[in-house]
Amino acid sequence: MESGHHRGRPPTADPTVRYRERAGRFDREAAERLGSVRVYGRLRLGLFAAAIAGAWVFFAAGRGPAAWTFMAAAALTFAILVARHHVAQRRLFRARSMADFNREGILRIRRRWFDLPDPPAVEAPRDHGYADDLDLLGHGSLLHLAGVCGTAPGRETLRRWLLEGAGPETIALRQEAVREMAGAHDFRDRLVAEARMMGSGGEGDGIDGFLAWAEGGALLEGRSWVRAAGILLPAVNVTAIVLYSLGMVPLPALVWPLVVSTLLYTGLRRGLNADFDEADDGESGVRRFAPLLAVLVDAPLRSAYAVEIRRRLGAAQAGHPSAGPRAAPSDRPASPRTAPREIATLRRLLDLADARRSPLLHLPLAIVLLWDVHVLGALERWKARSGHRVRDWLDAAGEAEALAALATLAADHPEWSFPEIEPGATTLRGEAVGHPLLAPDACVANDVEVGPAGSFLLVTGSNMSGKSTLLKAVGLNAVLAQAGAPVCAGLLRMPPLRIVTSMRVEDSVVDGVSYFMAGLHRLKLVVDAARDGQEPALSAIASPADPTPDGTRKPATPTPHTLYLLDEILQGTNSAERRIAARTVLRHLLATGAIGVVTTHDLALADADDLVERAVAVHFTESVGEGADGLTFDYRLRDGIATSTNALRLLELVGLGDGGTGGRDPGDP
Repeated sequence: MESGHHRGRPPTADPTVRYRERAGRFDREAAERLGSVRVYGRLRLGLFAAAIAGAWVFFAAGRGPAAWTFMAAAALTFAILVARHHVAQRRLFRARSMADFNREGILRIRRRWFDLPDPPAVEAPRDHGYADDLDLLGHGSLLHLAGVCGTAPGRETLRRWLLEGAGPETIALRQEAVREMAGAHDFRDRLVAEARMMGSGGEGDGIDGFLAWAEGGALLEGRSWVRAAGILLPAVNVTAIVLYSLGMVPLPALVWPLVVSTLLYTGLRRGLNADFDEADDGESGVRRFAPLLAVLVDAPLRSAYAVEIRRRLGAAQAGHPSAGPRAAPSDRPASPRTAPREIATLRRLLDLADARRSPLLHLPLAIVLLWDVHVLGALERWKARSGHRVRDWLDAAGEAEALAALATLAADHPEWSFPEIEPGATTLRGEAVGHPLLAPDACVANDVEVGPAGSFLLVTGSNMSGKSTLLKAVGLNAVLAQAGAPVCAGLLRMPPLRIVTSMRVEDSVVDGVSYFMAGLHRLKLVVDAARDGQEPALSAIASPADPTPDGTRKPATPTPHTLYLLDEILQGTNSAERRIAARTVLRHLLATGAIGVVTTHDLALADADDLVERAVAVHFTESVGEGADGLTFDYRLRDGIATSTNALRLLELVGLGDGGTGGRDPGDP
């Protein structure tokens, strides 16, 4: 097995240099923005003081009308300054966020996990096939490395992509978008900054309640008489008020239309307020997405996936000839109104509805003009036009953030490559495959081949030599490949895979499960997954795909092959029984046509005749020296079974040596 360290990786510029330059650029911009913020703050304070002094002078001089005019002008100017101050503060925060993001890029590349922001607090489903074993979630995990998503939809989308492999067509679309976004540094910086400025990103803000309102029914639907009354009664009321004030009609002519309006409003009031509250509950969370969605609508991206995201947000479809048929998860036509514009419209309508919070202003409007009926009618028109699209807007934003996170991986590691997914293959072939979570200067890459179907890679070697690291390198790169991301390899070709692992087995006092039984349960999960993936071609025939729009049927996607990764299985029993049990498990797996990697210290594990022919043996080794650094490892993969051990040497290195017995147990005869 030839080592392929850095083979196939062209020399590239150090991305830390780019991050350092961009961080400095945004720091300078932030300093300029801070100056503007301070200027606006001083102007507001000065204007407030001048307004008080000027009003006092005018009133003291007995020029009341001039004083009121001066105060109105000062109030208008103050409002303008407040708005400009707010814009300046946003620009300052955005510049600081982009500077921080670029500094974090250096930390990510160097894998300085404790200096990075905490990873998203998400969990994998219980008994997930590989999440715990491959360090997918949590501190120092793959999600921590790629987790630059700032919104709840972004984090959930990225988590789902890492936990669930995509099909070859989807992977190709994501790869195209990731390649493009990797070079769009300004776009990714702006996207991250806008996401971070959203604060919680919608978590806990009642967005689910808002979506229920947006996708629900309409209070005025089927009540055309209410709509008609909403048009007729305000006209009658205003006319009656004008005529009565001119002395042209008696008092009853004024009172009766107002009584009818009051009765109508009283009957509708509870439903109107409930509808307004449902719309307003969570709108503040949705509203925070508007700047981020505006970045996506205006994104200078031409990949099919990016164009489709823009189309879902209402932007005119352009830039990629295959965007429609290749990347159209939604069959709704593009709206002439973009998502940010529609959210702004919704905000204005809810501002009008907020008049009900001021009773002295609201009561005359509600009775004379049937204000709430008109506002609700406008909201329901908005709901009919865009309510069903809000969920898709948030999903699109989440997908864009997930793509940007994978693109950040590509930008941070220009030596990584994009994998090739080969549906008909049964072998995973990798050149210069490394562990994605190791710092580039500490990562040793190896050539790896797992397969063909019916065989397994048997990895032996002494303690600390790199066996478990190799397992994780293969598994993590397969996960990245099926998420649409680049991989830590010079080249990777693989079939669609269902990944299952048994590496970190734990007993459970709560569940009453011993270490050995926990290992058996995990291996049962692995074997069941391999059996589910058996004979993928027959599986595709048994469940054909749905008809395409032209009435034809595309071939169904075959069930993915299973890739199993087993690390020192069944350690909780004696060596003889462990060997028999492990061989039995391997025979079950080989019978399914699955491919996999097995690490072991038991050099006789594959000595059985039927396993010898199907085991591809490779090993790691070490060099033995003197002193504190008595063992050194090069982490290079070699052909054949390991011939060295180091357990006793490691015992000596930690100060627990044999005490002069020469390695012989004093209790031995």
